[in-house]
Amino acid sequence: MLIGQKHALIESLDEFMSTLETEIQQLDDSHMVAVLVLSLQRSDRLQALLNAHYAQIVKAHFCEAILPSLRAKDRFVFATENECWFILPHLSSEALAVLAGHRLLNALSSPINIESHTIFFHPSLGIACAPLHAKSAVELVRNAELALRNAQSNNLRFDLARVTHDQRHGPDDLPRAIKQVLDDNALEIRYQPKVDLRSKSIKSVEALVRWPSDHAQRVATNLLIDTAEQFGLIEQLTIQVFNKVLQEAADWQVQGLQVVVWINLSARLLAMEQLPRVLERLLQVWNMPATSVGLEVTESAFIHDIEHTTALLFELKNLGFRLSIDDFGTGYSSLAYLRRFPIDELKVDRVFVQGMFSSQADKQIVQSIIGLAHNFGLSVVAEGVEQESTLNALRSMGCDEIQGFYFAQPMPAQELIIWCEEFRRQGAARL
Repeated sequence: MLIGQKHALIESLDEFMSTLETEIQQLDDSHMVAVLVLSLQRSDRLQALLNAHYAQIVKAHFCEAILPSLRAKDRFVFATENECWFILPHLSSEALAVLAGHRLLNALSSPINIESHTIFFHPSLGIACAPLHAKSAVELVRNAELALRNAQSNNLRFDLARVTHDQRHGPDDLPRAIKQVLDDNALEIRYQPKVDLRSKSIKSVEALVRWPSDHAQRVATNLLIDTAEQFGLIEQLTIQVFNKVLQEAADWQVQGLQVVVWINLSARLLAMEQLPRVLERLLQVWNMPATSVGLEVTESAFIHDIEHTTALLFELKNLGFRLSIDDFGTGYSSLAYLRRFPIDELKVDRVFVQGMFSSQADKQIVQSIIGLAHNFGLSVVAEGVEQESTLNALRSMGCDEIQGFYFAQPMPAQELIIWCEEFRRQGAARL
């Protein structure tokens, strides 16, 4: 065991595969697990093969170089002296796996100096995510290795596994099914309240897209979004979601319910130059102000073109939209986002919120995010709150809003109106 690596480094391939299989079996509809296969292409490979003591020293320095790029829950194993496999659990999108891959590759861009030796790496990477690319540990590693081989044969730094016909959704073609659902305007929206801990009121809700409940197939939301992105359907999906949400929010206002509705924007959608104009037109159609809508952007949205993303977020902010970084704290972002982007809010990922009582590290992460956000003048929402003890802990930490099953599961629009009225009369007593 390498000193300081006992929580990240897995000792054997058998343990790695067992850990990966467990992570896959425990997946829920809103998260995925990624495998990264990293080929090091070391300049000292022969020397490492011939000298076991020297190889161990290099391993220790290698681990020291990459650990800042990983989260506490990430794991890796040396499959060979020239190849590492990584498990990245609890990701909200495959784009976060790509972001983690970028960070690993950048961490190895500088040589490692050991006494008189200078070791250069020429790394390449293959990435695969479950359940998008596979549903078992063996298949997932195999697809990540195929992506690595494709990256190497095409002289790329990394490549992402492809969604094959069999992986899309059993015998059917998932992209075609999604296109049909979109053409039929059949997507469903559910709303989950966000409870303000200070005012004991409902000031905002999150809109969550769902596959049609009466459809013959069952498609998880993360698979729906990732497939829509891969096959060029995300713009049509987003427009449909905005139309439905704005229509229902306009109806709420008529009935006296005034809340900000938060809508998720995918990472790839932020590459659209015309996005602000499209959203502005939709607001005009439903006669809704931009201030009534919040836009949640995942950390992974910032990995491609920082300058473009910055300009786009400022344009959206100038139109009046509120902006939030979703799943903050998943570990691959930069604190520079808080200084550079016009953000109003941070959302603490449910993984840390639900782990607060079993992991001191998770509790410290939540406390640090709340303190950090407040130092930047931002509000904080904790998602995944299911227990009263979690609610009380978050309140003592100074969290601003909570979201989770403790108060309500996501519900249709008309049920939300009834729920909010009932909360106003009785539910606030639970705070």
